Amino acid sequence: MAKNVSASLGMEPGSLATDIVVRHHHFGVDEAPPRYDSRDDHPDPYDYILAGLAACTAISIRLAAESKSYPLERVDVEVTFERCQPMEPGGQPDRITRLITLHGERLTELQRLKLMRAGNCAGYKSISTGIPVETLGG
Repeated sequence: MAKNVSASLGMEPGSLATDIVVRHHHFGVDEAPPRYDSRDDHPDPYDYILAGLAACTAISIRLAAESKSYPLERVDVEVTFERCQPMEPGGQPDRITRLITLHGERLTELQRLKLMRAGNCAGYKSISTGIPVETLGG
């Protein structure tokens, strides 16, 4: 199943606000100052990547808990992007950290472990393994 997202950006001075269309959803993406001279009207591209990872993680954990009838009350996922400059020896220039908090006093340690594994959703796998990007057009 292919997914399609389109972006459109004009040449208005002082604005990098980009219009995005996903199916019937319309929203904006922008760049935040001070790196770029933009108005910060919308979240930036990395915000959406992180939001997708956080949501994918939370949804996968909830679905796993429901399918196993685990007593999960809520899941919180906080995702942080960090540019590591200068690059750490033998390390990557960027780092994403996920903090997953499982709420449910009656969850056993084994259930918690299984739910944490369920958090390695498709979005996590795509980001952590890397997806080749083919560029067309010109």
